[in-house]
Amino acid sequence: MLRCIMSNQFDEDLEQGFEIVSMEDENGIETEFVIIDNIASGGNRYLLVMESNLMDEEEADAIILKEIAISADDVTYEWVEEDEEFERISTLFAEREGEYDVRID
Repeated sequence: MLRCIMSNQFDEDLEQGFEIVSMEDENGIETEFVIIDNIASGGNRYLLVMESNLMDEEEADAIILKEIAISADDVTYEWVEEDEEFERISTLFAEREGEYDVRID
């Protein structure tokens, strides 16, 4: 599990707005996620996101999404589920200095 801990600067930036992505699960339920950061690795783009309803939390669970397809109208992402890939990308996000800290539980 990934925990994202936000800095005070992040709270100030929250007022400026963030990019939102929506994901639909296998039951057709749509959830909005706020993009915290993105990173490229191994020819792929990954997003560090959290559910938009958790944005007011100082510490919240985060999810890594992998970009799998781009079309003229849409970008498709999937959850990173493979353990090795998840650990590699989690570590990359954790090593970045920024407005958040990532803790891998």
